[in-house]
Amino acid sequence: MDGLLQNMEAAARLCRKYGLSDEALTRGADAVRQFRVCVAVLGAFNTGKSALVNALAGAQLMDVSLCRETRVPVELFYGTQGVEVLRGGRVCRADPSALRGVGEALAGAQLARAGLPLPALEDTPGVSLLDTPGIGAHGTDAQTAELAREAGAYILVFGADAPVITESMAAFLSTLPLKERPVLCVLTKCDLFSEAALGRMEGYLRESARRQLGLAGAQICRVYRAQGAPPAAQFVRAQAQRADALRAAQARRLLADGAAPLARYLAARVQNSRLLAPELARKAEVMDARLAKLHDTVRTLDERGAALVREGAEEGAAHSRDTLSPLTGPLADMIAAGQDPALYADGAVLCVVRAEARSRVFPVLEMYEKGMRRLASLYGLTLPETPPDLAQTAVDGAFGGTAALFAAAGAAGPQALADALCALVGRCLSEGGQAAFRALSETLSGPLYGQFDSQQKALEDTRREQSAEDEAHRHTLEELQADLEALTALTGAEGGADDAV
Repeated sequence: MDGLLQNMEAAARLCRKYGLSDEALTRGADAVRQFRVCVAVLGAFNTGKSALVNALAGAQLMDVSLCRETRVPVELFYGTQGVEVLRGGRVCRADPSALRGVGEALAGAQLARAGLPLPALEDTPGVSLLDTPGIGAHGTDAQTAELAREAGAYILVFGADAPVITESMAAFLSTLPLKERPVLCVLTKCDLFSEAALGRMEGYLRESARRQLGLAGAQICRVYRAQGAPPAAQFVRAQAQRADALRAAQARRLLADGAAPLARYLAARVQNSRLLAPELARKAEVMDARLAKLHDTVRTLDERGAALVREGAEEGAAHSRDTLSPLTGPLADMIAAGQDPALYADGAVLCVVRAEARSRVFPVLEMYEKGMRRLASLYGLTLPETPPDLAQTAVDGAFGGTAALFAAAGAAGPQALADALCALVGRCLSEGGQAAFRALSETLSGPLYGQFDSQQKALEDTRREQSAEDEAHRHTLEELQADLEALTALTGAEGGADDAV
């Protein structure tokens, strides 16, 4: 790992030598140094999530109470940074006692990060534990889901007094990439039940995880008060081992991405150095014209794509009425009876949002990506692969649940509920679709312009040096070739990057 970081620093020095930005490489090196696999601890209220985190940390950090619940997600890891509270885009320092809800330190906060030198965490420096609010508690699901989607592993906590996956919990967990990442199901409060009863619970929970979450053969462990949480601690240690490989893979990717503009620049400089001044002038004219045309084409694709996403969201909302109408009668009856219909409606509405997104929004994004890739091939440029779940993550992130809708519905009848549900679907499709489109556009258009910019700078620098009188600022062909070979050695040795300096 130290070798990869040294390579990133060496590539950054080469960027500065040629007047290119080293920001991507320096930010990448910082990201590698701070890399951790986040293990999100998820479950309903009063299942023992905070108690489990305390056991794994070897300290009573989080409040454990039947009366109070965790309101602010807390990320805990080995370090000496202390407690940082994120509130409204600002970071404030706090005392560790704030993690137990003492005082107003966490009031209105979105997240607390605690880097503490705890002996129990010292063996897993590449892992953090994310203690979360109970699923379905006080409208925190949207915020918790956003954090949990970025986690590298999951611990799902179930109390043995209620070892069930409710509909609202299944709707929440189905937005997470559980099938692609390590998952451990933990059964707490096992002291209260017999071995036979616990065996039946495990079987029921394993089948529920398979049927509701698609987790075949879910790994389940028991936690007893007297024994602590050895199986969960072993799971965390396994994630620490994964962290080393994941950190190295991230470092190689960031090194390759950050050094790519420099590699294109040096290759273009080597090629341009063999051209005469008139040829360089003609090449500059052609490149300026191509870049202007590229900007116009990308702008047209962006405008057309954004408009189609808006149209798809409107059509999806209108079409969702046919699917949602049968639900409105029972929902109105539940509201009239003083019941909370959110648990019943969340899963159904989310399924409708996903179905409409797949049929009306995702095809637009796919068409846009194909257009951008065709454009790149025409210009002889390359584009990175896009995250496979980019669109789905954005749409799921726009769905915050139906609780707020029903809280404002009062004694609304079926027709009013149908209107409100359709508006909710339309808003989720529009906000999620536009967010996915922006992320996709940035992912694809940024590299297009970056490749052109590095080629243009190489051309301009070559022309300037051909007419420069100050020999001290000129780079010879031999120097350019040597630096290009050095950069290739830094980034191109598969599996051997740690040894290259």
